[in-house]
Amino acid sequence: MKKVFVSAFIALAMFVANNAVAQVSHGGEPLFNSSMVKAGVPELNHPGIDNQRFLDEDVNAVKGAGPMRIGVMQDTRLDVVGESKTLKDAAGTHYLMAVESENATFMSLHFSQFELPEGATLFFYDQSGDFVLGSFNGSDVMDDGTFYTQAIPGSRVFVEYNVPAGQEPGNLVIDRICHGYKNIFRMISDNYESAEESLKGAHGQADGDCHINVVCPEGDDWRDQIRSVVAIEIHAGGYSYMCSGAVINNTRQDRTPYVLSAYHCQDLEGTLQGFVTYFLYQTNTCNGSIGPGNKSVTGASIKAKYSYNGGSDFLLLQLSQSIPDSYKPYYSGWDRSNMSSAVSAGAGIHHPGGDYKKISIPRSVSKGSGQYSKFLYAYWYTGTQNKGVTEQGSSGSPLFNADKRIIGQLYAGSSACDYMDGTDLYGRFYSSWSGSGESNGQLKVWLDPDNTGIEKMDGLDYESDPVAIVTPQDAINDRSVCNLDVYPNPTTGIVHFDVDALGSANYKLFDLSGRCIKEGRTVLTATSQAIDLGAQPKGSYILQLHTLSRTFTGIVIY
Repeated sequence: MKKVFVSAFIALAMFVANNAVAQVSHGGEPLFNSSMVKAGVPELNHPGIDNQRFLDEDVNAVKGAGPMRIGVMQDTRLDVVGESKTLKDAAGTHYLMAVESENATFMSLHFSQFELPEGATLFFYDQSGDFVLGSFNGSDVMDDGTFYTQAIPGSRVFVEYNVPAGQEPGNLVIDRICHGYKNIFRMISDNYESAEESLKGAHGQADGDCHINVVCPEGDDWRDQIRSVVAIEIHAGGYSYMCSGAVINNTRQDRTPYVLSAYHCQDLEGTLQGFVTYFLYQTNTCNGSIGPGNKSVTGASIKAKYSYNGGSDFLLLQLSQSIPDSYKPYYSGWDRSNMSSAVSAGAGIHHPGGDYKKISIPRSVSKGSGQYSKFLYAYWYTGTQNKGVTEQGSSGSPLFNADKRIIGQLYAGSSACDYMDGTDLYGRFYSSWSGSGESNGQLKVWLDPDNTGIEKMDGLDYESDPVAIVTPQDAINDRSVCNLDVYPNPTTGIVHFDVDALGSANYKLFDLSGRCIKEGRTVLTATSQAIDLGAQPKGSYILQLHTLSRTFTGIVIY
């Protein structure tokens, strides 16, 4: 959630998957997902909780102390092998059980012991049978020997465990149940107070109604970056919570599954017990209320974090496994430069209140000062000019500049649909880069592991070949390789050159100290081979052109 420092409001939902295989799994279909079989499955009833009590607490609690709370963790001990209904056939032995937590709006199961023999499969599904997770097998165990599921709708979860003939049954023990008390699976058939209310999303509910779905025209220039934004479920202590974040690129461009979010999303009482990261949760149409479903990755480790108390409130996670191509991930680029006070405004992309993914276009962005010097201020359009704001559940979401690179992540703010004049604070990427100076308190060690010195990094698509980067020192040392002849030289700003029609190329202009002072993108055609370098101080510069296959370097004199 967004930490609120002026106005407070409650968000009533987060999101999970819709009628789709979501959590990373191995495919296949359960054998016993039918109403006839379910009727004979033993129900292991767990005492429910008073949902309204926790909803009331959320209304009355002081906002800004942590991420949006969505569920309560309850201790239990359920032995799947010992307490299930058992069926045997030529294929093997099948264990079936139903776990119920009265009045839960959703549930997730945590296994303290997760030992499956070779060939065994595990499925989870809801009462309707429309929502199915699996199959899972022994390879899905976490490093600490545990396993946990993403959220599953309703107050009853069916567990189906299939063990091949001739194999020992293994060991599966459920030690915690997350009882969801916020109505995150509110379906289209539910009653709404207004037509606008029905368009807020089937699985989440933003508090305000001014938000803009990313599928709308406002998102047309941001299609890649939109795919990088995720929602994050956090299990800690006695509760579960929700924030936003973004998959982010590194200078090796090796698709390490890093996710940038906010420090306060994990600044919680009790032991952190796990993360679930959700992808592709957005509508199919601009005004639609039914999305294509989402996919998720269970498990993540904290690589670095920097508190909001004297820091920039960032959190860097590494997911427990690579992101499947079927999730269509985009690894967003970033800009760590110490930009001027007037920052080029781009877009914020987020999951307010756990709703479908939204886009917000800032009116302006500026650097903070004083106690907020490590933050950026975002100001939004108001009234009929509305282009979105943020709210609880948006915390940790990225702020992009006009060049489509991340420059910060959401910390706090007073903006709301009924208070568009509010201002939001984003932790500066520039401040997070060196952070506290320790490896676990900075982004530099993880996002630039080879210490290239790159200040601005482009994004990487899941299906694209990485575009090689050239460091400032490379530009100086290797200027004779693939020599670029430019004319006129000296120049007054427009530089011409002769190279093949190679298509899209990135260009960078370095001073002789290796500092990149200008960069952009051009298209190399047979008739258009020129770049406007703009007004620069008199002196000598290094111009670098980089295509997918070659790098050209030349000297430019003003």
